[in-house]
Amino acid sequence: MPIGIPKVPTDWWSSKEKKKDWVYVNYPLIIHSKILFLCREITGVWIDQVIGLLLYLSQQDDRDISLYIHSPGGSALSSIALYDVIKHVQGRVDVRTIGMGLAASGASLILVGGTKTKRFALPHARIMIHQPRTAPFIGTPREIELEAEELFRLREVIADMYSQNTGRPINEIQNDMERDTYMSATEAQAYGIVDRIIRKKQKEENKRRS
Repeated sequence: MPIGIPKVPTDWWSSKEKKKDWVYVNYPLIIHSKILFLCREITGVWIDQVIGLLLYLSQQDDRDISLYIHSPGGSALSSIALYDVIKHVQGRVDVRTIGMGLAASGASLILVGGTKTKRFALPHARIMIHQPRTAPFIGTPREIELEAEELFRLREVIADMYSQNTGRPINEIQNDMERDTYMSATEAQAYGIVDRIIRKKQKEENKRRS
């Protein structure tokens, strides 16, 4: 398989021989299937595009939107913006969130914000929560004080979001956010961040039932 932009194989026949060619993944077709990817740092214009696609797809029909997450996190405010939009569209469609690889910091907040009973993790996913951080700040003592106050307010807001979606007390969440708290998929399920772990066995059982 070629390295670079994802491609998929396709077979075609000439009059003389059968050949195999590689074509680029059809991302518009994937989006039409209501599948989105959050697979980079959460920041800037790029996250606005994800939000725009989420809003657009929520208006098309009532099929679930699937959001696959593999991200180190990023901007706390951008993460909150995407979280709020996910909650906003849930009045019309369900949003499946699927953690894979690493869902850290703001990415774990988005993972937990999916529709309850439809928050998943792949078996070897890692999930990490911690308190919001800020870049080094230079200013007057009063400006530094105000920056710290805003950071504490942001910390309380994020802890409340985790608490609402996991059912755990805010003080427990805040204590766990004091450091980088990593969880396996199983631990994240017990914590309440995800509802189920997607395993091959489950797929086989579903096939047998159908």
